[in-house]
Amino acid sequence: MTPADQIGTIVGAVCTLLILSYLLGDNFLYRLATHILVGAGAGYIFAVVIGSVFVSLVAQPILALQTAGSVSPEQRTVIVTNAIVAGIGLLLGILLLFKLRPRWAFVGNASVGYLIGVGAAVALGGALFGTLAPQIEATAKASATSATDSVLTVIALVGTLFTLASFGFYRAARGGILSGVNAIGRFFLSIALGATFALVYVASVSLLIDRTQAVVDALRLIVK
Repeated sequence: MTPADQIGTIVGAVCTLLILSYLLGDNFLYRLATHILVGAGAGYIFAVVIGSVFVSLVAQPILALQTAGSVSPEQRTVIVTNAIVAGIGLLLGILLLFKLRPRWAFVGNASVGYLIGVGAAVALGGALFGTLAPQIEATAKASATSATDSVLTVIALVGTLFTLASFGFYRAARGGILSGVNAIGRFFLSIALGATFALVYVASVSLLIDRTQAVVDALRLIVK
């Protein structure tokens, strides 16, 4: 282990103990650790935005226009297109700064609308093609290799259909068919939420074990 790794292990262990001090109640050490975490996160995000976004995606494409006259027409088209996209992004970013002043906040509405639209489209696309479509595809593959797989496929299909049907915009009469569909859908939804909670709990316990081991390793380094 290099000296830098040793320092990182000790600092990480100290921060872990500071965070765990919250078990004794809200105190200065816990607040100090949270401030360090927020400050380090903000500094890292700022560095990433400057280096990976502003310099790479805005400054470099715009500065590349200086070389547009000495390249082929195809390359010139690419350079100009990238510069236009970078310029639009820079303009929207500048308009967003007007949100800092309430009097001029309306100027940044175009940027906010663009961000909300793109964010909603990305979230919807991720839900459809990253979650729903793979589940439908996996459910549609009914060529199971055993009876257990066949039963699980049927359960997944029924659970998916009833859960989707339970989110319909309709009024279900008590004791009717739709009411039963909603009840079955809520049952499968409860199972899914319970499994998600168990997964989060297991991940949290695993993280606690990892940080406890880090504290032990730091104590071994200090003792040496």
